[in-house]
Order: sequence, then structure tokens, then C-alpha cells
Amino acid sequence: MAASLRPLTMLRATAHAVTLLLLGLPLLAGLGALLPLALDKGLWQQVLAVPSLWHSLWLSAALALLSTLLVLLLTFALLAHGWQQPALRRLERALSPLLALPHVAFAVGLAFLLAPSGWLLRLPATLLGWSLPPDWQTLRDPLGMGLLLALLAKELPFLLLMALAALRRHEVMAQLTLGQSLGYAPAQLWWRLLLPALWPRLRLPLFAIAAYGCGVVDLPLLLGPDAPPVLAQRIWLWSQDADLALHPLAHLGAMLLLALSLLVLALLRAIEWLCCRGLRARQLDGRRRPALHRGWPGALVNLLIALNALVLLALLLWSLTRRWRFPALWPTEFTLSQWHEALPSALPLLGVTAAIALLVTLLGALWALLLLETGRASPIWPLWLLCLPLLLPQASLLLGLERALAQCGAEPSLLWVVWGQLLYVFPYLYLTLRGPWQAFDERLLIAARSLGASPIRAWWRIKLPLLARPLLAALAVGVAVSLAQYLPTLLLGGGRVVTLTTEAVAIGSGLDRRLAGLYGLLQLALPLAAFALAIWLPRRLNPLERSPC
Repeated sequence: MAASLRPLTMLRATAHAVTLLLLGLPLLAGLGALLPLALDKGLWQQVLAVPSLWHSLWLSAALALLSTLLVLLLTFALLAHGWQQPALRRLERALSPLLALPHVAFAVGLAFLLAPSGWLLRLPATLLGWSLPPDWQTLRDPLGMGLLLALLAKELPFLLLMALAALRRHEVMAQLTLGQSLGYAPAQLWWRLLLPALWPRLRLPLFAIAAYGCGVVDLPLLLGPDAPPVLAQRIWLWSQDADLALHPLAHLGAMLLLALSLLVLALLRAIEWLCCRGLRARQLDGRRRPALHRGWPGALVNLLIALNALVLLALLLWSLTRRWRFPALWPTEFTLSQWHEALPSALPLLGVTAAIALLVTLLGALWALLLLETGRASPIWPLWLLCLPLLLPQASLLLGLERALAQCGAEPSLLWVVWGQLLYVFPYLYLTLRGPWQAFDERLLIAARSLGASPIRAWWRIKLPLLARPLLAALAVGVAVSLAQYLPTLLLGGGRVVTLTTEAVAIGSGLDRRLAGLYGLLQLALPLAAFALAIWLPRRLNPLERSPC
């Protein structure tokens, strides 16, 4: 008996060591490197005296909180009013392409639509006879509406995916059937009964969305606002300034951003408590309401899909455009010269980006599988701790980690880029795999071992093929998340590691729309190929996937 438990004990010890090394060390080093600066009163006075700093703080908190609450409200509304409707099923089928479109590529395409000379204003300009773009601040507006729209469009599919994974469909259908037999409308049952129970299960993804909204840097660089910018963008500009006197302000600003993010998370928790308490108070009032019109969920789904399609079309058109005068709705001349000129330099970047994404995803998958296999009976680490990098603003953690590496004399390199990306890829892999791994029936492995198969052979021949689909889907998610890591690549690589993402942000914030469209499309190629393989390969690996039954 002791001999059979020895391999499991060794695996658990290995899982502990790997987690402490890859997760605990950078978290402690990054936050520990910033803490001494918090004791410098003179530095605090310099930071707080920066013009319009409080406006940046308010803007960052408002955009993060508003985007998170709107995404939650839209997700709940789609579930409550679109459950078992064609619109929601259509959106479920479109989740993979929507998630495959990187944030940076989406922001570049959205900028093509929202700009004063963009596509959305060309139609009214044509009808009204305008010959010049209007002098409107539709892009980089001071309230950050473009940034808010980008956050909503990209985070809604993610939260809907998390909500669908957290729901148990057979229990939902049983509760809906029972409630309807008592005279309640399905939407009323969702709002009163199902959604208050679902909200706590979505707490971690919601916190991740809010922390991302607080600390995102690449999207504000492309969409604004920049007069003044959000706090994360301001910190980033300080850290990259040629004036070295601004670098300590950036590090202390990272601490301020961390405090702001924690405040936003606390507000989200308070709103959850108040709303769930209010909804539970109405569960037993006995009031029945007629079913509401269900046409708007389909309109919302169509709008979301159409927005992503317009973004992709704008990227494609600008990458092929030679001349596109305002207010023409269509380019007057097309050319492939931009592709011929840019591909020789872009393809090596594509190779580097793909190699980093595959390496980070495979390492993260091995790490996640190690924790899941050794924590079947009881998890080794609490879930919130494993996902802590997602709950902290990137600028805070990575600026601290960069400072800690500099204090240790470590040079920026590809190794640190892989390590930094792994901090953010691993939690998504673990969250994606956790549900299928916990739902797997371990009796199948017991039966295989009773027939003489070794534990490794039973796992390889039974468990892995049955869980190939969620594993491949998780790998595709890992590739997409790795591709989106702008700050880890730029900060920990010191500008020496150049990927499609870093180049796309640099080009997208410039004036060359043709090159920006081309790099946006190239960014889409890797995650799209990964999701396509995740859909196609399970049917080849598992014969049961090809069964018509």
C-alpha cells in the first residue's frame, strides 16, 4: 500500500515545487520590489502632485467597473431571455472565432471603424455630401467610450463561456420546468432563482475582467483616452520615458494601480452581495409576470457578430488598399504590394510568436495537468491563489518583477518572457481544464487497472482520449492568451524579444493603416488555426466523436 502511494506523494511534492517556483516566486518578487517605494513620502508627494492624476484614477476605476457590470448584465440577460433560443445557440457556435480574435487586432480594426474618417461615418458622409471627415473626437475620446466598447465586445464572449461552463443544463431545465408549472415565466425564474445562484460561481472570472480593465495598456494605446490617459497607460509612459527621474514614479504608480484594482474588486463584491440579497428577497413574493418579448437577444447576438465581422473586413480591406478616399464606402484601388513588402519581415515574427505561444501553452498545460491529477481528492492550492495573476493589474505585477530582476542583475531575455507569459496563460488553462477533469468518472480507470493495465497506460489509453476535446480547446485558449501578452513581452524582454503583438501595437498607434491591417490579420492566424485544430482533431483521435449517435 505504501509503495503504491509513493508515486502520488512524489507527484504532489513536484506540483508544490513547480507552483512555488513558477507562481509564488514572481508574485513575491514583483510585489516585494515595489513595497519599499511605498515608504518614501517624498515620492508620494511627487506622484500625487502630477496634473490630472485624480482624473486618471477616476477614469480607470469607472471604465473597469462599468465594463464589468455591463458584461455581467448582458450575459445574464442573454441567458434569461435567450435560453434554448436560436440566437444563443448561434452565439455558442461563434464563441471560438470570437475568442480567437486577439484584443490588439480587434482594437486596430475597431479604430478603423470609429475614426472620423472610419467606415461608420462614411455612410452618413456620403448621404450628406461631406467631402472632408468631420472634426469629431470619435476616437481617443476623453471618456474612453471606444475603450469601453472594445472591452464589452471582447469580454462578453469570455464571460458567457464561463457561465455556460458553470451551469448544469439538466438542473436548469428541471428548475425551469417546475417553475413554469407554477405559472412563472422562464425569464422570471432566471432572474429570481438561477442567476443569484450563478453569480458567485462567476466571481473569479468577473474579478479577472475587472482587473484586466484596470491594468490594460495596449488597448488604451490604440483607442485612448489620452487627454488624460488611464492610470495604467500613464504608468507605462512613465516607465518608458527617457527621463530616468520618472521611472520611480512609474513604480509607485504601479502600487497606486494595485490599490485601485483592489478597491474595484471590493466594490464588485459589495454589489454582488446587495444584488443577490435583493433578488433573494423577491424569490418568495409570489408575483407572476407575463413573458417578455424575446426578439432583442437575437438583435444583440447579431450586433456582436456583425461588429466582429466588420472589424475583420476592415482589417482585410486596409491591408489590400492602395487608395481609399473619403467618403467612398469602398476602396477605389486594390493592391498586394503591401503583403509582398511586409511578409519577408513579418513571417520571422510570426515564427517567433508561434514558437513562444506553443512553448508557453505546453508548459502551462503540463503544469495544470500536474495539479489536477495530484489534487483529485483535495486541491493542493486554492483556486483564487492559482488565478492571482489574473486578479492583479498587469502593470503593477510586471513593473515590480522587472524591478526585481534588475536588482538581481538579470538581463531581459526570452526566458523571462516565457516565464512572464506563463503567469497569465496557466490560470486560463487551469480554469478551462478544471471542470472536465473533475467531471471525469474515475471508475473507468479503476476498471482498466482491474484488467491489468498500469496506471500510466490506463490514463493514456482511457482518460486522455476521452478528454481530448477539452484538452485541445484549452490548448487553443492558451495560444490565444499567449498571443495577447503585450506587457510581459515588452517589459521582460526589454525590447529584445519582438513578436506580432508588440509590432501590431506599435504600428496600430501610428498612421500606416495598411500595415496595421496586415499585422492585425497575421495576429489572427495563430489562434484561428489553434481553434480549428481543437475542433477537427478530436474526431481523428477518438472514434466515438465520429459516431452519428
